Amino acid sequence: MDQNNTRPIKKILYATDLTESSPEAYQYVLNLAKQFNAEIVSLHVVDKYSESSAMRFAMCYLTREEKQEIVSRERSRSLDEMAYRNRQSFIRQQLRREDALYPDQLGLTIENRVVFGNIEEQILKQADASNCDLIVMGAHEKPFFSFTATLSKRVTKRSKVPVTVVPAAHDRKAQAAGFLPSLVPPVSAAR
Repeated sequence: MDQNNTRPIKKILYATDLTESSPEAYQYVLNLAKQFNAEIVSLHVVDKYSESSAMRFAMCYLTREEKQEIVSRERSRSLDEMAYRNRQSFIRQQLRREDALYPDQLGLTIENRVVFGNIEEQILKQADASNCDLIVMGAHEKPFFSFTATLSKRVTKRSKVPVTVVPAAHDRKAQAAGFLPSLVPPVSAAR
């Protein structure tokens, strides 16, 4: 790669789905931010297309004020969860490691942001709007389905900045083991 096309990493967009495997990807982001002394924009997108049927129903038939209240409540709940996940006790408990990084010890600038919409579109939009130099996101891809168009692949294809995909530990174990047991037909000893 031509050195004229590279730029320093000053701001990282970390797209989180707030699942139980996301603390692993967050550790990766914290390490990168520490290494480059970069700011972090931690983004959670509430996907309007995959909400529960009750939420979709509510969004179709509620008044504008009621919809705004639901959106505000969901944003507040997600921001509270993101703040909770920044705490040292949560990180150490989830990762079961004493050497885990946590934001307070690093003195990094971290902005927690929750938006609504299409996940792929919002990741790209927020990275551009925040002038991010790198997007980091976790992947939950299984080996058998690796040929399918996943969110991380779509974001990588469309992004104007580099994208780093961090596989979840349980996904790495499944990949290292070779075939998934559910995909191997049972073998009968008697013929």
